[in-house]
This record gives sequence, structure tokens and C-alpha cells, in this order.
Amino acid sequence: MNVSMQVPPFFRPITPGLSAEEARAEALARIGQHPVDLEAGYVDQLVVDYRRTSESLASAGVFYAATCLGKINNEPSAGTLIIGLQPLSYADSDAAAVGIHEIMLGKHGRRALVSTRDLPCGKAVIVIEQSPSLRIPAELTENGEDIPIDVAQLQAFIPVPQQAVPGAQEMLVLTFSTPSTDHWVEYSEVVVDVLRSLRFMPDEESAQQPASPTEPVGV
Repeated sequence: MNVSMQVPPFFRPITPGLSAEEARAEALARIGQHPVDLEAGYVDQLVVDYRRTSESLASAGVFYAATCLGKINNEPSAGTLIIGLQPLSYADSDAAAVGIHEIMLGKHGRRALVSTRDLPCGKAVIVIEQSPSLRIPAELTENGEDIPIDVAQLQAFIPVPQQAVPGAQEMLVLTFSTPSTDHWVEYSEVVVDVLRSLRFMPDEESAQQPASPTEPVGV
């Protein structure tokens, strides 16, 4: 199966499943080929951490991950986008979406907004929540105590329609999260555009498609 989508250029991908050499090349490309202001030990540790992240993404079934870092309204802002596939047994994708909706309601209760939306690629169960899921460790704070950081998150669960990919038994999971909660409105518009651009195609069909601004991603 192939998945095509359009992701804004200010998201910088992190490739899942990189080798040691590939991880080093990609990490150095992010910080510059000649990081003269950084100590060699710091650069080496950064490369190690980057590869661990890449390995973790691959083991979790992630086929696309990216981060964005910049300014919105002259304020620093950051976000992370992760998209993966999980196996899911179902006879009908619409019925599967109904079941996922009920599961998410039971799991999150009133802590999150759970809804089902019709997208061009199929039905999506959307879960939006904000929680202090990140913490600055005590050893890095002035008062020696952990500091919670609010994180806003949107997750979309989309059973792949068998009309698009015959025999499909997979669910796409898209997760966007940001600690920059004041910029949620701006980010949510971007994520909605990504969701609307998603398309599922069998391997043979995608091979016959003309080139587009966003090439299909084989998964």
C-alpha cells in the first residue's frame, strides 16, 4: 500500500530506521556540516540520540515523522508530526470507525474532544486534548522540582477503506503535538490540511499515477 499526503515545507522530516551512517549524515545536515560552535562530544551524542529516535520510530510502525521550529506572531513555537500504520481487523472501515470512536470515548472521557469526520480518504476519528504530559526534570530546574509542561495534541485514527486498497486491514494513526499551546489555532489549520490531503492507493495503482507535488510514500 502507498500513502500520499502534502506536508508544509517548514516541517523537517526525521527518517525512521536510519543506519548509523545515515543518522549521522541527516543530523549533521540539520546543524550544518561544520558545527564550529559545538563541541565534538556534543555532536557525537546528538548523532547517537538522533539514531535512537529514528530506530524508535521505525519499531513503532511510523513511516513519516517531522518537526517544526520557528516563530508564530513573533513568539518561539514548535510542533511534532508523526504518522504510522497499525494492523486492524475489520470487514467495513466505516463500522471500524464507529468502534474506534466508542473506544476513544471510554478511554479519554471528558478529558478530550472526540469526534468522527468524513475526509476524502475515509472516516477519521479525531481526538483533541491538552494535558501536562511533558515534564522538565528536577535536575534541570532552579527549585529542584519537576515542572509540568502543557502539551496540546490531535490524533486521527483512520481505518484504510477497502474501496481504496482491496483487502486492507490497517489503520493510519496521525499524531500532532505541541507545547506551544497558544498557537493551537494556527497549528490545527495546518494539520487539517494534511488530513484532507491524505490518499490511500494500492502499490500497482500508485505506480501508474502521474508525478505530483507530493510523491506517494511506500509503506
